[in-house]
Amino acid sequence: MFFFFPLRDEYRVKRFPVIAASLIIINVALFLLHASGGRYEEIIMKYGFIPSRFSLLTLITSMFLHGGILHVGFNMWYLWLLGNNIEDRWGRMPFLLFYVSAGIFSMLLYSALVPETIKNIPTIGASGAIAAILGAYAVLFPRSRITFKYFLWLFIFIIRFGEFKLYAAVWLAFWFFQQAFSTMLTAKGITAGSVAFGAHFAGFVYGAVIGLGTKLYREAKFRENVQLGENVLFNLLGGRHFIPRSMEESGEIERGREKITNFFSSDKNLAAKYYSELAGKYPEAVMDEKIQYGIAVVLDERGEKDAAFAAFKNFVLNYPLSKLADKALLAIGKFFMEKGEYRKAGSAFMQIAVFYPYSEVYEEAKYYLDKKLPELKIN
Repeated sequence: MFFFFPLRDEYRVKRFPVIAASLIIINVALFLLHASGGRYEEIIMKYGFIPSRFSLLTLITSMFLHGGILHVGFNMWYLWLLGNNIEDRWGRMPFLLFYVSAGIFSMLLYSALVPETIKNIPTIGASGAIAAILGAYAVLFPRSRITFKYFLWLFIFIIRFGEFKLYAAVWLAFWFFQQAFSTMLTAKGITAGSVAFGAHFAGFVYGAVIGLGTKLYREAKFRENVQLGENVLFNLLGGRHFIPRSMEESGEIERGREKITNFFSSDKNLAAKYYSELAGKYPEAVMDEKIQYGIAVVLDERGEKDAAFAAFKNFVLNYPLSKLADKALLAIGKFFMEKGEYRKAGSAFMQIAVFYPYSEVYEEAKYYLDKKLPELKIN
C-alpha cells in the first residue's frame, strides 16, 4: 500500500492568516462539541444540506459539519497549508467572502450534478470550499513546490518512507481530474459512495475561475501602474539614451552578448566579468531579461557595487514590466542609500510602494521608506 500526504509549500506569508486560523478553530470546535454528544445524526439531518429540500441556511451550516476526525482533519490541514497564501495575497475579508461563496456554489452545482436517487441524503463538510482553495492555489501559485511525505507498507509493516516534491500545478491537476472522473461516474449512477465528488469538482472550478480573474486583474493593474510611473522612473535613473554605433561596434556588441549568454548557464561569474567589460565600453549594452537580472545579482554579490548598479539600472529601464523590476528597484534604492543619496533612495522605494503594490518586496520597501531612511536622515 502507498500513501502520501502534503507537508508544506515553499511560499511564506507576510502576516498571520487570521481568517484561516479562525475557520479551523470554529470547524474543529463544532465537530468536537457535537460529535461527542449522542444527537449528531439529528444535527446532520437538520443542518446538513439536502439537495431535494433547498435551504439557504443549510447551504452555510453544512460547511461547518464533518463526518469524522479524518474528514475534518484533512479539510482543515488543506485550509491551513494553502489557504494562508491566498488570504495573504487577497486580504482577510475578500478571502472570507471567497471561502463562504465557494462553499455555497459547490453545494448548488453538486445538487444539480447528482442523480435523483441520492438527493435526499444530507451533504456536510467544508470540502467544496477547500476544493476552491485548491483551484485558486493552482492558478495563483502553479510553480510552488509542495513537499510530500510518503509511506509504503505491507500489512502492518512500513517498508519505506520519505519525502518528495511536486509542483502544485502537477499535483492539483491530477487531483482535479480524479474528482472530475468520479463526479461523472456518480452523475451517471455507475458508482455511489459517501464522498461528494461533485462538490469537490464544482469548488475547484469556482476557485480556478476566481483565481484566474484576480490574476488577470492583477496583471492589468501591474501594467497600468508601471506605465503611470514611467516618468518618475526616468527622472530617477536618467532614462534611456540612444547612442549611434557603427556597424563594427554593433557587431562587437552582438558578439559580446552572445558570448555572455553562452557562459551564463555554466559560469555566471565569468559571464558577469564579460558583461562588465562589455558595459564598460558600451554602457547601453543590455542582455535578455533574466540574464541581465542574474548578472546584476552576481555583480552585487561579488561586491562590484558600481557595476551592479549599472546592470540593475539597465535592467529596469529596458524591462520596466518585468516581474523582477521591483526587486531591481529595491537593490537600486539600497545602492543610493549606501551612497548617502537619501532623496533618490526614497524615490526608488516610493516607486515600489506606489506602482508595485502587489510586489513581494513591498513590505521591505515600505520599511526602508518609513523607518530606515528617516533614521538615517536624523543621524
